[in-house]
Amino acid sequence: MKTKTARLLVCISFFLLFSAFLYNYLSINLWDYDFWWHISTGRYIVETGALPEKDPFSYTSELDENKNLFPERESFLLKQYWLSQIVFYMIYRLFGDAGIIIFRALIFSVTGLLVFWRLKRNGVNFYLCFIFVFLICFTFLSFTAERPVLFTMFFSIPVFLLLEEFRIKKSKSVFLLVPLMLLWANMHGGFILGDVIIGAFIIGETLSAIFKRSAYTKEEMFVFYSACVSAIAVSALNPNGFGAFFVVMSQKYSIFREGIQEHLPTFYLYKNNLRRIDLGYIILIALSLIIFIFRIKKMNISHIMVLLWLLIMSVISFRFVIYFVLIGAIIVGTELHYLLESLFKREFFVKNQRLSMASFVVMILLFSFILFINSVTLKWHEFGKAEKKSVPVHSLDFIVENRLSGNIYNDFVFGGYVIWRLYPWKKVFIDTRSINSTVLQEARWINFARESIYNKKIQAGKTPLWERLLDHYNVDIVLLDTLNVHGSITPLVLSLIKNDKWIPVHVDFISVVFVRDVENNQEVIGKHSLEKETVFNSIIARAIQGTLRHKNNPNYFISLGDVFYSMGRMNEALKAYECALKRLPDNNPEKIRIKEIKGGIASW
Repeated sequence: MKTKTARLLVCISFFLLFSAFLYNYLSINLWDYDFWWHISTGRYIVETGALPEKDPFSYTSELDENKNLFPERESFLLKQYWLSQIVFYMIYRLFGDAGIIIFRALIFSVTGLLVFWRLKRNGVNFYLCFIFVFLICFTFLSFTAERPVLFTMFFSIPVFLLLEEFRIKKSKSVFLLVPLMLLWANMHGGFILGDVIIGAFIIGETLSAIFKRSAYTKEEMFVFYSACVSAIAVSALNPNGFGAFFVVMSQKYSIFREGIQEHLPTFYLYKNNLRRIDLGYIILIALSLIIFIFRIKKMNISHIMVLLWLLIMSVISFRFVIYFVLIGAIIVGTELHYLLESLFKREFFVKNQRLSMASFVVMILLFSFILFINSVTLKWHEFGKAEKKSVPVHSLDFIVENRLSGNIYNDFVFGGYVIWRLYPWKKVFIDTRSINSTVLQEARWINFARESIYNKKIQAGKTPLWERLLDHYNVDIVLLDTLNVHGSITPLVLSLIKNDKWIPVHVDFISVVFVRDVENNQEVIGKHSLEKETVFNSIIARAIQGTLRHKNNPNYFISLGDVFYSMGRMNEALKAYECALKRLPDNNPEKIRIKEIKGGIASW
């Protein structure tokens, strides 16, 4: 195959690859829970002309009894994202759902193109570039959250590229790090990642100079250190200074990260079937190990430090997977090119070079074509919100249309959307910022329907803890998710259904609304009260869909079992629990429930 023909076919392959993934990115509707409180804060800043000093959106945080025990973290959450929040709000105000979806897709695409550009600039051949760009684009599909972290994904690449450009070309463009880090530090707290990468290069290039692995003149070293130190210094010019380091790194704030998927160890999520395995990430780990075995003595010290640090962090916390893939693709892709180059100089490969090139070109063209055909449809995509996954649009419509009175207790993940829709008419109990540790703990007690702080059960006739907390906060409306992000049913849903003081008045696929049986709610209860079976059936429908879409996740089967058990449908409950145990054999609570059900059935 002639070189010009091969290049043309490779270019077509890249076009099909990017088109397919761009279509996929554009097809993912708004789904992230945090997005809504981010644009609500952006709206607040634009309308008031100031950054919030105290949480304006939660009625629980306003109370003196709930004085915040972690003021540094509160300041971080209220102010750290201010510039990106304004950007998101303005885009959403002008262009709605479609504007954010297109903006997100553009960030992913431009980031992928920057990685491709760096790989080509490093001399990596098109075929390897194709593989690594594919791994990046594929991994992005697991990180489609529309929130300020998008800017950290993007900025991490230009920072790395500027450092690389200086290392290779000794370019004074390294001084662009200064405005870049200043901008990044006011967009997202992930600017810490940029400071760490810069710090790793400072140490790595210093060691390289000491061990004679690279040559720098005194002037070049002065330029390098000046640019890097200045970039780190200006990153402190944000509302929280370097306080972000302590908020992100300190174990003191670990209470706020409990149960949040992105903070959990990556392989824990894979092992427990809480996430699908990211093949791009696994492949890159395997390639990194190969590179460490065969190329570590020839690798740049800065690259070794950055790659190892990102690899370790990505194993500890899922949120770092994307950064390991993005930067790792550049480092590993370049090193793999050198490794294969030395291999292909052997006589066998030299003789069959044309055949090998032709085979690979045909393979990637065919792969790209199949990917494009399977991804792109002629049907026009309707931009919007992923209502079946994230936001309770219909429940909020119901609350607004019926002008429900009283304080609202809302599910943790729904808080941001409630803020966006109802503020300032109503404020939330809690949202995914989890600003106040006291309120966060009380919300957990309520959600788990705890009867007592210290005991699982309380004496007959006494009011359970969760009821007392709802009474204390004068809650008359409860808005809950039918199933949480893990596929589990919130125990409070089952407790409210059993409690005569609370009446379900609205239910849809993802959410349910209860109101307290008091005088102010008699009209809405008279018009909209629901049978218990209606709520149960909605949960069953969602759980069944979950079992079909996430076949290895035991939580959907456990939720089915819990609902059937509450309805007295013991045979169906037994089958659901047994299905759960097949997926998680060591789940003792379900073993106990199965034994209890079998004993009950036998006694009949």
